[in-house]
Amino acid sequence: MLVGMPLLRVFDRMGCGGIILSTTGQVLATNASARLILQQMFELDDAAVAALDGSGREIVKHLLNQSRTRVHLDSENWILIERSGRRPLIMNCVPVPVLNEDGPHSVLLLIDLDLTPLPSASALEQIFGLTPAEARLTLLLVSGQTLAEVAEKLHLSVATVRTQLKAVFEKTHTHRQAELVVLVSRLAALP
Repeated sequence: MLVGMPLLRVFDRMGCGGIILSTTGQVLATNASARLILQQMFELDDAAVAALDGSGREIVKHLLNQSRTRVHLDSENWILIERSGRRPLIMNCVPVPVLNEDGPHSVLLLIDLDLTPLPSASALEQIFGLTPAEARLTLLLVSGQTLAEVAEKLHLSVATVRTQLKAVFEKTHTHRQAELVVLVSRLAALP
């Protein structure tokens, strides 16, 4: 198994694309999020996406050619890749220690600002003691839905949703929806 595979799985849970590159620039491995991002950006068919691992050098070059802006944050360069009708994709290249010539050289991190990574309902239930209904409500709110939209989707009254939200606030030790969103978003890396 490739050294960076566990890292790619964590990136997936956080909703980030990950591409492991060799010293020669070949793609050694990609995670599902990276494959989806590349498929959407370059309109790749399933065969082209499947062929990324083990080759893919040209698609990475094409991705780099799409970059327009570099942002310097804390001595690191982050690259903004503009996308028509969508928020930009943010990319960073993280070097990894080279163990051998064919091994990993760097990892490209792709952050899709259009995605909202969410933890599992099960994680919320276990960590905070939420009921399944409270966990479902929490995930819908964190994904950007209003109380009225949640109530309609779950076929509940807004009053019932407010009552559930009050219980969620109590169990999570939060007081506002914005605070709840920040808290829950920190759990996205959990399985």
